[in-house]
Amino acid sequence: MDVNVDIFSGFIEFLGGLSHDPIIYSIVFFIYAVAATIFLPIPVETGLFFSPETSIIIKGLILGSGKAVGSIIVFTLGDKVNNGLVNLMSRSGLTRKFLELMQRFVARTRYYGLYAILSVPLMVDTVPLYLFSLFNQKGLMRLRYFVLTNFLAGITRASVVYLIFELLGVKLI
Repeated sequence: MDVNVDIFSGFIEFLGGLSHDPIIYSIVFFIYAVAATIFLPIPVETGLFFSPETSIIIKGLILGSGKAVGSIIVFTLGDKVNNGLVNLMSRSGLTRKFLELMQRFVARTRYYGLYAILSVPLMVDTVPLYLFSLFNQKGLMRLRYFVLTNFLAGITRASVVYLIFELLGVKLI
């Protein structure tokens, strides 16, 4: 069996065990949202399916807050690595074209593109976040709005998942 599946299954079991305590569940869900934003290649919606005592509004705020905190770290890392990456990628014709394409995409779509991508349920956050932070030309996207975009996208994502399940007649909690 795949190690990632084992870890994910273990985490789901762990979250299920915490469902009866909304405070501890909320803390763990927040940490999970931060980790999923920074390095975990798994969707964050899983946490919405536990802790019936915690309202979907609170879960959406926790999800958005976790994504916001994680995005501070991602943005800072991307900002630090950006110059070195640009210098490295500018050396080769193919990578220079890719660099220019990504920089144009980020410059053209900025916060709207980031919000749209991060609002899609089951989307893995790490890849688009790092792309937007790495290919952000100096000063184009600001940390404050990058974080706000992540916060709002997390709330939107929780709302979309909740609405889809409501329309299907399935109770999320």
